[in-house]
Amino acid sequence: MIIRNRHKHRVPSLNTTSTADISFMLLIFFLVVSSMDIDKGLERLLPPIDNTELQEESLVNAQNLLELEITADNQILADKKKVDLKDIRLIIQSFVKEKGEKHLISLNTDRNASYDIYFHLQNEMIKAYRNVRDDMSRKTFGIGYDYLPAEKKKSILDKVPQHLAEFYPMDEKGGQDD
Repeated sequence: MIIRNRHKHRVPSLNTTSTADISFMLLIFFLVVSSMDIDKGLERLLPPIDNTELQEESLVNAQNLLELEITADNQILADKKKVDLKDIRLIIQSFVKEKGEKHLISLNTDRNASYDIYFHLQNEMIKAYRNVRDDMSRKTFGIGYDYLPAEKKKSILDKVPQHLAEFYPMDEKGGQDD
């Protein structure tokens, strides 16, 4: 009987010593190259935390007041008239241009209204103010508001301030404690 000498076949192995280094470099590369999302939300100036400050009631001329309301069934009312969300920007723009610095926009939201309609209405209000400021900037300085230096932006902001008053219903189910 002939016995053959069988050779053991060796499976070639990969050199994995630099795998961790390559993975780390790829991770760093993607962190540097990728962009991070910016926080999204509503930009609002909150009242100061100190409640000892005296708050005075001010009388507002009804002609300088635009009353917006979001009803429980998510309808938008402007001065008690039903309007579409797509029309609200033009309504606000014409109101702010007509009344100037003395304007006031009042927003009353029903607690059963959806946050989505509230958020869209807030966006339309911000876009309306942006358009009015941009128009005034183009008329005054000949360039858009976004391209103005800081001191000229401040002069436009002084001419077109954002006067918003928001009201939230307070009842026994929630709201502030008295």
